[in-house]
Amino acid sequence: MTEGAESVSWIELGVVARPHGVTGEVRIHVFNSESTLLRELSEIFLIREEGEEPALVEIVSTRQGSKALLMRLAGVSSLQDAESLRGYALCVPREALPDLEEGEYYHADLIGLEAFDGSESIGRVVEVIDYPSSECLKIQRPGGFLEVPMLPRWLDRVDIEGGTVHLKDLDDIPLQKRR
Repeated sequence: MTEGAESVSWIELGVVARPHGVTGEVRIHVFNSESTLLRELSEIFLIREEGEEPALVEIVSTRQGSKALLMRLAGVSSLQDAESLRGYALCVPREALPDLEEGEYYHADLIGLEAFDGSESIGRVVEVIDYPSSECLKIQRPGGFLEVPMLPRWLDRVDIEGGTVHLKDLDDIPLQKRR
């Protein structure tokens, strides 16, 4: 591993869903459909598993398909090559992301925040789940977890610098048992 590589915070922009056609093009499931970042990059890091050495790959082309972003990567020229990339995350270092406006945050910044219901600490954010109807914070609690929609009814405020997320009206959010 290169010097300092362990301290890089990787942000996943999407994942290789499957091959597209027989010439090595891949379908990308983009995590933020409103972002144009993947279309603007000339190279991307591929990571299969946490702790794995990232592979820097040149992006030859991107185009919007009917239901997904289609991408051609350097060195990927066959159906078999494309199939071998299925499940790889497309990542960039955190510092490569555009600066945010006041009050904005990236999903990756929410992971690890301490969650509060009023003044009571109720757990930590372990994941942000992107459902079609809304995004949810997965809050780890003793004995299970809560999935709290990131909507004004339940989300009071996010304080990235303070390391907290403040929630409200959680009485109708059931504790889910560990799976």
